[in-house]
Amino acid sequence: MPSIPCPQCKTNIEFNVHDIFSEKHFTCLNCNVNISLSYQENKDILKNAHEQLEALKDELDID
Repeated sequence: MPSIPCPQCKTNIEFNVHDIFSEKHFTCLNCNVNISLSYQENKDILKNAHEQLEALKDELDID
């Protein structure tokens, strides 16, 4: 599962890739910091990432 480092304690926070696009919050299990991405503030980046993910899934023939 992919992960990102917690901005406070640097512990890896695991997340589901599809949850990023729904602005879901992720919680660090070590220090309880909550993080999320704002779709509106990052929509171009997220749109590009989503397109790349879908292309990769098609290339790998994953549903």
